[in-house]
Amino acid sequence: MSMNFKKYYILFLLIFIATQTQLFSQDLEINSSVSATGYLSSEDAIPFWMVSNQNGAFSSESNGIFEAESILSYKLNDKHSIEVGGSFFLRDEIEDEFQRNELYVQYSNKYLKATIGSKNADVFAKGLSVVNSNFLMSGNSRALPGLLIESNSPTKLTNSLSIDWGIAHYEMNDDRFVEDTKLHYKHFGLIWDVNIRNSIKGEIAHYAQWGGTSPELGDFPSSGSDFFDVFLAKRANDGTTSEQRNALGNHLGIYNLEYTYNPSSGKFVFYHQHPFEDGSGTRLANFHDGIWGFYFEPNFENYTNFITGVLFEFVDTTNQSGNTGFSGRDNYFNSGVYKSGWSYENNIIGLPFIFQDESGLLISNNRLRALHMGVSASHKKWAFKTKISFVENSGTYVVPFPKKQKVFYNYFQAQYSLQKLGKITMHLGMDMGEGFSDNYGAGLQYKYSF
Repeated sequence: MSMNFKKYYILFLLIFIATQTQLFSQDLEINSSVSATGYLSSEDAIPFWMVSNQNGAFSSESNGIFEAESILSYKLNDKHSIEVGGSFFLRDEIEDEFQRNELYVQYSNKYLKATIGSKNADVFAKGLSVVNSNFLMSGNSRALPGLLIESNSPTKLTNSLSIDWGIAHYEMNDDRFVEDTKLHYKHFGLIWDVNIRNSIKGEIAHYAQWGGTSPELGDFPSSGSDFFDVFLAKRANDGTTSEQRNALGNHLGIYNLEYTYNPSSGKFVFYHQHPFEDGSGTRLANFHDGIWGFYFEPNFENYTNFITGVLFEFVDTTNQSGNTGFSGRDNYFNSGVYKSGWSYENNIIGLPFIFQDESGLLISNNRLRALHMGVSASHKKWAFKTKISFVENSGTYVVPFPKKQKVFYNYFQAQYSLQKLGKITMHLGMDMGEGFSDNYGAGLQYKYSF
C-alpha cells in the first residue's frame, strides 16, 4: 500500500470515528455471510465461465475456496448514510492464498457517493453479460484500491435531461513490470428521458495508467502538473516510443451508447460499447469494434413465469484501426511501456476473452469475434443461470494465430434455497475447442447468510 493511499484510509478513519456519537443513535444494519466451494475438472484447469468474471477469487487451477463477508450500513438520517464492507478469500493454487475481496468505506447522500478502498462494481443483467456493462472493467480481477467519487443517481438538468459522472484515483499495487503504477479514471454521461417508456444514454469513460517506476526507463512523471496532462490525455513532449509520443501514460476508454424501453411487460436494454486506446479509436477509426448487446428483464410485479432475464451479445475486436499506418494495430490491453498491460495480478481487468501469454507481459490474443447468450430463471426455491459463448480467436496483428481458433464455452448454475439454513449452488462447465482437449468441470457451494 502506497503512502498516499494510507493517507486516504487515515482520513476516512477519522471521519468514521468523528461520526460514532451519531451512529449509535441511528439505524444500524449488519449483513454477513460465509461460503465454501469445491471444484473438480477433467483437465488441470477449471472451465472458462466457472473462473472468469469472478472478481479474481481463484485461479483456474484452484480446488476450492472459502469466503467470508460482512457489510455494516449506518443511516445517519434520511439523506446521509455510511457503509463499511469487508470480504475475504482463502483458496489454494494461488500465490497469495488469503486475500481481501472487498474492503471499503462508502459515504452516500442524495447527490453523490464517495468510496475509499476496494469495492466491486454492481452486477449488471444478473451476471449474464460478458463484460458486466463495462468493456474495460468486467469483474475479471480483484477490485483495485482507490478513492472514487461519483453521482449517487443521475442529476436532473431539466425534466428530461440528466447527467451522470464519476472520477477516481486507484493504485495498481500488485507485482507488475512498472512498479507503483497509478490509475486515473473518470466518466461523464448524458441521459435523455424521451418519455416515460423511452430513454437514451450516451457516455464516455477514460482510464489512464501513469507514474510508477520502470526497470527500463526509470521513474515516470508523477507531479500535479503531470496529473493534469494525464487528465487531458495530452501528448508527452519527450517520448521516444509510440506510446510515449501518443500521450503521457497508457490511455484507454470506451464510448457507451444505451437505449432503454420500458413497456408494461418489462425492461428492454440495447447497448453498444466502443473501445479506444489512442486518437484513431476516439475518432472511430476502429469501428465496428466493441460489444453490441440486448437484455430483457420481465416486469416481476405482473409476471410469474419461469424466465427472469435474457441477454444476447456480439463482441468484435478484429478491426483495431487496421493493420497498417501509425494509427493502426491498436493492440487492445497491451502497452510497450506499461508492459503488464491492462491486467491486475495477472488477470485481465476487462473483456475476459482477451488473454496474455505465460509471461504476463504480452497480450497473445486480442483479435476475436464472439456470440454470447445468457439466461436466468427461477421457480419457487430454485434459481438457474446459464451462459453460452462461441468465440473465434485470431491472436494479434503482430503475432496472428496460424489458424483461427474456435472455442465453445458453456456454463450452468442451479441454486436451491434452504431459507434460514442457507443456499446450495451447483456449478457445471464445459469448454470445447480447437487446439485443446474438451474440459468438463463441476463445483458445489454452500453459503450461509446471517
